[in-house]
Formats: sequence, structure tokens, C-alpha cells
Amino acid sequence: MERVARTRWTPDHISRIEKPMLSLQPRGGYVVADVKRQLDRVASLMRAGQPVPPISTAGLRQARFREGYSPESVKALFDNVAEWQRQLSQQQEAVEVAAGERPAPERAGLTWSREQQVWVREITFVSTRFGSSYETDQVDDFLDNVLRAMANGEPLPDIRSAQFHMARPGRGGYDAAAVDHFLDQLERIRPLS
Repeated sequence: MERVARTRWTPDHISRIEKPMLSLQPRGGYVVADVKRQLDRVASLMRAGQPVPPISTAGLRQARFREGYSPESVKALFDNVAEWQRQLSQQQEAVEVAAGERPAPERAGLTWSREQQVWVREITFVSTRFGSSYETDQVDDFLDNVLRAMANGEPLPDIRSAQFHMARPGRGGYDAAAVDHFLDQLERIRPLS
């Protein structure tokens, strides 16, 4: 029977993401909707007991003439999530070792390099309201699945069959050409072993 590793997120973790205490600033902060979209994705992973891959602020737009979240407070929250994940992963590994179970890397068959994982984790796509664009949540979910596969030493999800809905006009989404180009590159990478 295959065991699915779960991350034991606490109600406090989830509450701190669902009701973040982020500072607002009159100009130059991150667009509130962009931050909220990232946090919604994190909260859904936490509620599902899934690990949360590191979150980058690189894809967040800055509000030039409107109020936005202060970059310092957003980065601090994202760093907190990464630290929570690290601590929970260490606790889970300690439980597995104490129970005599083999750690996941020994069960895994493939080795993805740190550089490959960082490349996927740090990829950012320009959001656009005009032209062809994909639903951001669907692209983000696919990238989460790719990172999870790499971390678990598994084959990547089938890239050729990845399909994303086009974003509704005026709503905005990730530039489709940039996403397609990234997927072409992703399809060519190979694990170390």
C-alpha cells in the first residue's frame, strides 16, 4: 500500500495565511489581488495537507499609484511559510526515522538537481489582460505538481498533455506564449539519474 506523505499544517498556520497581517503602503507596494491569489493557493495546499513549495515575490506586480501591501511584510510572510514547511518536514522525517521507515529519497527513483528545482520554483510569467493568456491558478497548480514530483524523485507530469484554460478577457492571466516556451524547455530537461 503506497503511503502519501502529508504535511500536518495547524489551524494557526492556515489562519495566518487566510487572515494575513500585512502592512499597506500608499504607493509602490504589491498589488493586493496578486498577493491574495498567491495566499489562496498556499491556503488550499495547506488545507489539503500538501507541502507548500517556496513562494517567490518575483511574479507580484507593484501598485504604482494605488495602495498595496508593503514588500517587506509580504516577503516576511512568505519566508515564514518556508520556515514552517522546513520545520514540519524535519518533524515528519524524524517520525519516519523513529518508526524505522526509510526516508523518501531512498525510495525515490529519480534525482533532479537543485538547479533544476530552483529554475522551476523561480519561474515568473508576466500577467497580461490583453492577448492570449492562461488562467494563473491552473498554471500555478501545474508548477506545484512539477515541483512535488521533483522533490519526491518522480517523473514529471505529462507536459505534452498539460492544458490550461484561456483567461477571460479583461481578467488577466499569464502570457500564453511565455508559458508555452517554458513548457518546451521543461520538456527537454532530464533527471541526473
